Amino acid sequence: MSLKGRIWLWLGALMTLILALDLAISHRQLSAELRAETENDARAVYGFMMATRRIYQQQFIDSGLPINSRTIGLLPAHSFSRIAKDFANWNDSGVIFNNVSDRPRNPNNQADADELAAMSWFRANPQEKERLDNIETRERRRYLLYTAPIWIEPFCLKCHGSEEDAPASIREGYASAFDYKVGDLRGLVSIKIPKEKFEKRFREIWGGQLLKSLAGYLILFFAIGLLIERLVTRRLARLRAGAERIAAGDYGARVARKNSNDEICQLAGAFNRMAESIQEHERTLGKYSLALAQSPESIVITDLDGRIEYVNDCFLRNTGYAREEVLGQNPRILKSGSTPPATYVALWAAICAGHPWRGELVNRRKDGSEYVEEATIAPVRGPDGGITHYLAVKQDVTEKKRAAAEIERLAYHDALTGLPNRTLLLDRLALALAVAQRRDHFDALILLNLDRFKNLNDAHGHSTGDLLLIALGGRLAGLLREGDTLAHLAGDEFAILLQDLGNHRESASRRALTVAEKIHAGMRVPFRLENVEEAALTVSIGITLGPEGQDDNAEEALRRADTALHRAKASGGNQSAFFESDMGISARQRYAVERELRRAIAGGELLLYLQPQVDAHQNLCGAEALVRWQHPERGLLPPGTFIGIAEESDLIVDLGAWVLSEACRLMARETMAGHPLRLSVNLSPRQFRQPGFVQWIRDLLAATGADPTHLTLEVTEGLVIDDIDAVVARMHELRALGIHFSVDDFGTGYSSLSYLKRMPIHELKIDKSFVQDSTIDPNDAALVETILSVARHMHLQVVAEGVETEEQAEFLNARSRVIHQGYLYGKPEPAETWIARWRRERERL
Repeated sequence: MSLKGRIWLWLGALMTLILALDLAISHRQLSAELRAETENDARAVYGFMMATRRIYQQQFIDSGLPINSRTIGLLPAHSFSRIAKDFANWNDSGVIFNNVSDRPRNPNNQADADELAAMSWFRANPQEKERLDNIETRERRRYLLYTAPIWIEPFCLKCHGSEEDAPASIREGYASAFDYKVGDLRGLVSIKIPKEKFEKRFREIWGGQLLKSLAGYLILFFAIGLLIERLVTRRLARLRAGAERIAAGDYGARVARKNSNDEICQLAGAFNRMAESIQEHERTLGKYSLALAQSPESIVITDLDGRIEYVNDCFLRNTGYAREEVLGQNPRILKSGSTPPATYVALWAAICAGHPWRGELVNRRKDGSEYVEEATIAPVRGPDGGITHYLAVKQDVTEKKRAAAEIERLAYHDALTGLPNRTLLLDRLALALAVAQRRDHFDALILLNLDRFKNLNDAHGHSTGDLLLIALGGRLAGLLREGDTLAHLAGDEFAILLQDLGNHRESASRRALTVAEKIHAGMRVPFRLENVEEAALTVSIGITLGPEGQDDNAEEALRRADTALHRAKASGGNQSAFFESDMGISARQRYAVERELRRAIAGGELLLYLQPQVDAHQNLCGAEALVRWQHPERGLLPPGTFIGIAEESDLIVDLGAWVLSEACRLMARETMAGHPLRLSVNLSPRQFRQPGFVQWIRDLLAATGADPTHLTLEVTEGLVIDDIDAVVARMHELRALGIHFSVDDFGTGYSSLSYLKRMPIHELKIDKSFVQDSTIDPNDAALVETILSVARHMHLQVVAEGVETEEQAEFLNARSRVIHQGYLYGKPEPAETWIARWRRERERL
C-alpha cells in the first residue's frame, strides 16, 4: 500500500477510534444523566408517600377513632394500595407505587417476587436506605424498581404487637401480622417507573447528538487528510522519485527545494547530500570492486549464515566452479574431510568472538582434487560495530607445501624406510636434551641392531634385506607412543628416542626397559616376505638415559647408546644393555629435599625475588617474579635445587600458588602507592590443569586487588601436548580477565607452530641458551633470527632472557624490538630490595 493510502487509512482509523471513544463517553454520560433523573423522580414519590404515611398515621391515632373494618382503610398502610390502583385514572405516567409486605393483612399489599427479593436484601443489609433494580414483568414490561424499607416503629405496635394487645376489631379480623418488634422490617415502599419513556427520550437525545458528532468528525477527517496531502504526501512523492532515479543508477539525481525550511525541506537537503555522498562512494567502490575482482588471491564474502554472496575470478579458477554454482551456497562445498576438526573449532571460536582467524585448510576442487590454502577469515563490521559478513582471503599453497615437504623429506628422512635419518635424530635428540636439562627429567635413547642380518642378505639378496628393513620399521612404529622418534641410521641399525620418561632415573630406566622388552616380544612374530617363507629374527638393544650432566650432547648420548649396543651384541645378542650410573645417593638426596620443601612452603621459608626486564633503551618494562628458598641449614638455595623435585610431585601446585599470590599482593600494593608494576610469573602445566584454576585466579585478583592487565603468566610449549582444545579454552578465559600469556623457553620445546597460532599469547620468551651463544654460534644466531621473524609475523612481543653482554644486547637490538632480561641489567634480588631501589630511581627521574 502506498504512503498516501496508509496515511488516509491510519487517519481514518485514528478518527474512528476518537469518534468511538467520544460516542462511548457521551452515551455513558447521557445514560447516567437520564437514570439519575428517574431515580430522583422515584425518591420524590418515595418522599411523598412517607410524608403522607407519617402525617396521616399520626392524625389517625390522634383522632381517637377506633380501629375497625370501617376505619382501617384510613390508615396510609392500607390506603396506599387503593390510591395506587386509582392513580392510573388520573395520571398516564405508568408509575406504580405501593407499600408491600411479605405478611400483609390487605391482599393488595402482597409483595411480588422482585419485592420479596428486595426485602430479603434489606434484612441482610439493614444499614441500607434504598435499592434500585431493573426488572421485567411477565407481560415483558420493563421497570426501574425503587424500594425503601419500612421498619416497625413504636406506634406500629398498637396493631402489630402481640395479638392480645391489639384492638378487638384487628384481633377478630386478622389472624396474621402480629408479634412484630421495634426495628423489624414490616414491608417496603415499592415504586416502579416504566423504562419505555426513559428509553424513548434517550433515543431522541442520543440520535441528534450522534448525527452532530458524525458530521463534525467527518469534516475534520477530510480537512486533516487534505492538509497532509498538500504538506507531506506530494512532497514525499518527489523525494521518492529522486530515490528511484538513484536506485536506477542515476547518481546525479537531486530534489528541488522550496523557499522554506521545514522538516521536509531539510529532508530534501539531506537527501541531496546523501546523493552526493553515494555518488562519491560509488566511485570509490568501483575501484575497490576492480581490486577485489582482479586480486591474485581467492576472495569470498559470506553472510552471517555462511551463504556465499561474492567470489572473485581467482576463486573460480582455483576451485573450477562457475560463479552461479557457488553463489548462495555454503563454503563447506569445498570441504574435503582432510582438515583437522580442531581447525574448524578454532576458526569458529575466533570469528564468533569477533577476531580474525589465520590458518591452513585442505579443500577439494570441483574435479575432486585436494588443495591446500592459507586462509585469513575475518568478520566484517557495519557502522554500528555489529558483524554483518565474513571475509575470507585465501592463497593456494599446495605446490609450495609439496616442494617444502619434499625438500625436508630428502634432507631428514631415510630414502628406503621413510623414517627420520641420522641428521633429524641428532637434531631432535639435541633439542630433547636441552629441554630435559631445563625441566629436570630424563629421556632415553635406544639403539637396536638385527642379529645375523648379514646371513639373510647373503642368502636372499639385498632386495629382500631392504624389504625386511621396511617391514621392521613398520613393526617398531606400532610399538611406540605418539611423539616418540623412530629413526633408521644405517644398514640394519635403528634408533628410538623416548622423551619425558620422568624425573627419577630409576623410573625412567624401567620405562625404557619396558619399551625394549616390547621390541623383543614383537620380534618373536616371524616376518613374511616375498621369496622368503618366514624370517624369524632377533635384535640387540643398547639403552642410555640423558642428560648426563649439563655438558651432555646428542653425539655423546649416541656414543653411550652405541657402547651399550656393543655390550648387548658381545653378550650373545637378543638382549638389552644399559649404559647407566649409580643412582642410590641421588635418590636419597631428592627424597630429603622433597620432604624439607613441603615444610618450607608451609613454614614461610620461601622468598620472592625480582629480575628486571628492560627495552632497547634500558627503560624498565617490568620484572620476572622468581622464588628462592631460605633453608635454615643450607642457606639461600637457587630454584634449580628444588623446582625439579617440586615438578615431580604436587608440591609444584602449592609452590606456584605461593609465588602467584605474593606477586599479586606486591602489584596491588605498588599500584595503590602510585607505582604500577608489571610482573611475569612462571606457571607450571600441572598447576594450570588443576580443576578450578581459573576461578582461583579470579578470587586471587579480587582478594588482592591486583590489576590483571599487569600480570603475565609464562607457560611452556609442553602445556598443550595433552589436550590443546581444553588448554586454549582455559587460556581464553584468563585472557578475557586481561591477563597476558608468554611462551617461556621458546625454541626448546617440541610443539608445532600450529599449536602456537591457536594459543592466545602476547609474547615469546627466547631461552637463554640460544641468546648466550647467538654472537658466537651461527646456528644459535639463525635460530634467534627465526624466532624473531615468527614473532614479528604473528605480532608478538619478544623477551630475551640471559642477556649478559653488550654484544648480545646489540645483536638483538639490531634485529628487532626486544625486551631484555639478564645479568647485564640486573641479577635477581629480594622483592623489597628491588622495589626500594626501583622507587628511588623513579623519584630521581
